[in-house]
Amino acid sequence: MSRRLRLSIRRKDRLSSLPDEALEHIISYLTTKDAVVTSFLSKRWKSQSLWRSQQNLHFDDKTFQDRFSFRQFMYSVITNRDNTLPILTFHLNCRRYSNTLPTVVLTIKTLSVLKLKRVTLNQDDPCFDLPSLKILHLETVSFTYHKHIRELLSACPILEELETKDLTVKTHWSELPADRDVLSLSNLVRANISGILLKLDWLHNVHHLRIKLWWTDCLPGMFNNLTHMELIFDIRCAYPSGLFKWEWLIKLLQNSPKLQTIIINEVFTVHSYGDKEWKNPEIVPGCLLSHLTTCYM
Repeated sequence: MSRRLRLSIRRKDRLSSLPDEALEHIISYLTTKDAVVTSFLSKRWKSQSLWRSQQNLHFDDKTFQDRFSFRQFMYSVITNRDNTLPILTFHLNCRRYSNTLPTVVLTIKTLSVLKLKRVTLNQDDPCFDLPSLKILHLETVSFTYHKHIRELLSACPILEELETKDLTVKTHWSELPADRDVLSLSNLVRANISGILLKLDWLHNVHHLRIKLWWTDCLPGMFNNLTHMELIFDIRCAYPSGLFKWEWLIKLLQNSPKLQTIIINEVFTVHSYGDKEWKNPEIVPGCLLSHLTTCYM
């Protein structure tokens, strides 16, 4: 075989010879910007514009020089894609621009997974309607009123997994409700909570719970389904009516009859608030007698 023929074989565009289905599958692993760039690889890729059929959209402003070009690109993709195909996943990462979330996102009836980070809900009376949502992650999300957190969770009737971290409300602490209304999150299986804005009673149906406590004022309700608990004490201020941490833990054990595993970590505890010595309870919690198999401290 001549050297020229060998070079010709090596230079053959094997990627373009693949069927459309295979190429679309390959493109699905790219960010949306990279997927659009593939249209410049060859005449075939340009004429077919395979990126238009992508159902997983991923936009990230870090690869754009300015706000205008990023927004122009994003709107162009959404306008020119094949709108007969549904959008299965939508990932938007904006580091340098406004983080106010349009509340229309919180009324998408087909949405099953929602993960929000560093966003603000500015509306005084937002509408929440997420009948298909099963997974909700909220990190550094700001609400106008505390009631909006409850309304959001109430709008997720089949929610199975909940994670919250560093939630804030714009209202003063004195405006937080004192009631202990219980949400009917009957499908909630897993919860990972950091902060003080969610009431533990709202999580009464969970099987797996990880919680970082800032104070122990709120007594936990019954956790009849709880089998796995990870508890992190990060108590940096003494709340006047709060329990000592070990008293609070006894209450938790008494209210978790099926608990099998408990993991206890301590980041920080105010000396005058958490160092009271352990006292054996008058009645041994039922889980210690019949279900608890693993304890890490």
